[in-house]
Amino acid sequence: MTYHSVSDPDALAAYAKLSGPAILAAGSRILARGMPSNLYEEGLHQRTVVIEFVIKNQILPKAS
Repeated sequence: MTYHSVSDPDALAAYAKLSGPAILAAGSRILARGMPSNLYEEGLHQRTVVIEFVIKNQILPKAS
C-alpha cells in the first residue's frame, strides 16, 4: 500500500497501532515500510508498506 500524503499523523499512528498487530496475528508479515531513501526518474516521495499475506487455504483445514 502507498500513502500519497499523510494529512493526520496521529490518525496514521492509531491505524498502525491496530493494523500491525492484526496483520502479524493473521500470520502475515510486514516486509518493508517507510519513505524512499532515493527517487529515480519520476518516482514519488510517498510512504510505502509491503506486506506478505498468507494464503487462506494454506492455513485453514480443507473441508471434507
